[in-house]
Amino acid sequence: MGQIRFEEYAPLGDFLMTSFVRDQAAIAMRFPKLDAGYVTAFETKLDKVKSLEGTLKLTDEQKKATAELYAEAAVVNMELNFFSSYLKDAGLPTEAVTQLKKSLSKSNIEGALLQMKALKQYAEAHQAELEAEGMDAGYPNALETHRVSMAAKNALQNSVMDSRKQLVEHNKAEYKALYDCVKTVAEKGKLIFKGTVIEDQYNITKLLARMRAPKHDGDGPVTP
Repeated sequence: MGQIRFEEYAPLGDFLMTSFVRDQAAIAMRFPKLDAGYVTAFETKLDKVKSLEGTLKLTDEQKKATAELYAEAAVVNMELNFFSSYLKDAGLPTEAVTQLKKSLSKSNIEGALLQMKALKQYAEAHQAELEAEGMDAGYPNALETHRVSMAAKNALQNSVMDSRKQLVEHNKAEYKALYDCVKTVAEKGKLIFKGTVIEDQYNITKLLARMRAPKHDGDGPVTP
């Protein structure tokens, strides 16, 4: 439960619900409490969480900011290749650039913003040497402009994440009730279908892996 992200409760419930509805008769033969009434109770809890999540749709402004943030990060990352080359040619260390590129590649925007500020100061401290190797005189200021722009977009993007955290905090009982159903159905389903191709459809860890496969991102883990 501790490793489920905020946005994953409802989709995980959907996955389990699909399998449960299909296999409910077989499961109820061994676990009679998981009857049609349990299906209804599960659906009610799932619908409640979905209705809560429905209040957190990204606005067009937030969607635009998110897309522009990662596009701008990609531009900064590309330009850093040239800056790294200038550092090498000037006999200066490139570790700071390497670390910044890693942060950008991993979408660690908060870390990248701090590193960009430090790198701008470093570029200014060695401006003459770097310009002699080809660096544009305006590069430190351009890097700072990107940093300020990315910080603003990141703040807008984070606003919906903060809203989701508050939503979960204020509705812990609803999320926990849904998870209790998910956990119960998953445990019983794995027992019933152990050793068959259906077993994985009741394995929460594997379901989460499937859900996350197309894209990594998301909020941090939560434990209601």
